Amino acid sequence: MAASQAERRVYRKGCRDEMTHRRTLWTSVTCLGALGLLMLGGCDQNSKDREALLAEEASTLRMELDKQKTRNQDLAAENQKLTLRNQQLESDMMGETPAKAEPAPSTLAGFDVKVRDGEVVVNLPSDVMFDSGRDTLKPAAKTSLNKVATELERNYPNHKIRLIGFTDTDPIKKSKDRYETNHHLGFERAYSVGEYLQGKGIPAELISYASYGPHAPKGSKSQSRRVELVVLVE
Repeated sequence: MAASQAERRVYRKGCRDEMTHRRTLWTSVTCLGALGLLMLGGCDQNSKDREALLAEEASTLRMELDKQKTRNQDLAAENQKLTLRNQQLESDMMGETPAKAEPAPSTLAGFDVKVRDGEVVVNLPSDVMFDSGRDTLKPAAKTSLNKVATELERNYPNHKIRLIGFTDTDPIKKSKDRYETNHHLGFERAYSVGEYLQGKGIPAELISYASYGPHAPKGSKSQSRRVELVVLVE
């Protein structure tokens, strides 16, 4: 009898433990399910937020595209207007008689003048301007350059001037201590002319210099030794 009661107590205890285990398991499953639903709900909300953001961006892009199309249309219309205006101007210009260029003078301050590629070239013979092998201006050369400066200011104001020095083909000998080469001598002579013209009112910024030395000889040695004053008229 006592053994039977002990067995019943053990059996009832086992039943209670089993029920407790089942309640614990059910509670865990219920909690996990609720958590899963919450997570699914959160993911669904995030997805909706992303969709709304993408829709807003797409709407903004469409608006910008419409604005760009409108700007392109305006630019095309303006370009057409400019094209028509340019055609009209070309037509007007073709209907006009071009003005004849005034002929260049044959001399300037007594020096020979010629026209070359839109330039007025004044030949300043070195024999008139300098002693042999020197770059110092002669007194008579200064008198001539006074007239040159006056005519440049009168006929070619604000025109750029290029001074180019030339020599004969004989190498430097007697004045080797002063000039290393004929190019050096040609440049110094051109520079002497430029300095003098500046003193007579020709702006320094309008004058440039070059030297061809012996590389452009003329018919004779005396003709080869010269300074060219080039006025840029175009």
